[in-house]
This record gives sequence, C-alpha cells and structure tokens, in this order.
Amino acid sequence: MLRKINITNAGILLLIQVNLFVFCHKPTEPIRLWMTPPPEVAKTAAVYGEIKNPYATDVEIRTIVSNGYKTVDFHETSLDDQSGVTRMRKLDYPILLKANETIELVRSGKHLMLYEKLDHSGKLELKIQFSNGESRTVLVEERAL
Repeated sequence: MLRKINITNAGILLLIQVNLFVFCHKPTEPIRLWMTPPPEVAKTAAVYGEIKNPYATDVEIRTIVSNGYKTVDFHETSLDDQSGVTRMRKLDYPILLKANETIELVRSGKHLMLYEKLDHSGKLELKIQFSNGESRTVLVEERAL
C-alpha cells in the first residue's frame, strides 16, 4: 500500500539535504607540496610548493606533523642588505593564513624544513593542523631537479 507524499514534507526533506551538503561539505582546495629525494644518509630535507587557505576566513597553521621526520619547521631565507649574506631563519607557529591567501614555498624564500629522519618506508605525508580544528593530510610528491 503506497502512501501519498505530502508536498510540504518533501520540500522540508529537500531543504534539509541541501543544507547538509552546503554546510557540512569540506573544502577541497588542494595543498601541493613536493621535495627532491634526499640521499639515504641525510637526516634533513626541504619541502616546497604552496599552501592555500582552504577556508573562507582567516586561519592559522598550528602545527605540521610528518610520518617520516620527527620535526617540521617553517623557515624563510632572506638576504641581509648590510652584509650581503643569505640567512635562513625559523618562523614560529602559528603561521597566519588570511582568507584566500596562498603561501608559496620556494628555495629562496619560505619553505618547510624536516628534521631527524625516522625509519619509515613509503610515501611522505604531512598533516597540517589548522586553528579551526580541521586538519589536512598531504602526500608530498618527489621531483627530480
């Protein structure tokens, strides 16, 4: 025996589904990271690419954790105008990302430094923890120079 569907109830169910999709849908903006394969004896590595704020509001990167290295730090390379010497300095967490901002990670600028290589085989993954409670796990691509 089939029941008649009340048009009001069907409309309410449709609105609920639309709201769930819009408000619960997680952003899918890609975070692209890459590195040159380090020698087996190397205990450190550098990661480049781009980290785009995947959210519509300002957010901070609280931490980055690696499955292949003990520590992941943000660094910035800059030229000292007075001495003419290039220096690399550590940037402390949290790292602010304004709405729709992208941090370009390049060799002569900001980049990620990975320290104390762990005994790990397989693909390198970095888990980025944001201040809004969300996190993203990114597979680091290996590229030759």
